[in-house]
Amino acid sequence: MVTPEEIEHWRGVLQRLQRGPAPRGEQFELCREVLAAAPGTTEGREAARLLLEGAMADAATSIADAQGVMRLLKALSGGALDLTQLLSPR
Repeated sequence: MVTPEEIEHWRGVLQRLQRGPAPRGEQFELCREVLAAAPGTTEGREAARLLLEGAMADAATSIADAQGVMRLLKALSGGALDLTQLLSPR
């Protein structure tokens, strides 16, 4: 089970990734634009997922954020969390 504290932590990680610089590249800038324009949509969830996965491949991602992203991706893959929980207003 995912705790409210974990959700808040992961929201913070995702918000930092949205601000950048990591992950870097045109694809991730587009993901940021989609997340800003339509966070609650299917496209927004896919953009968030791509941003998270891209962060793991970018050396500019901090160690702390990389660890958070790994736990977050594990929770998503295991069905313990839906990205909607992170993208919806508090």
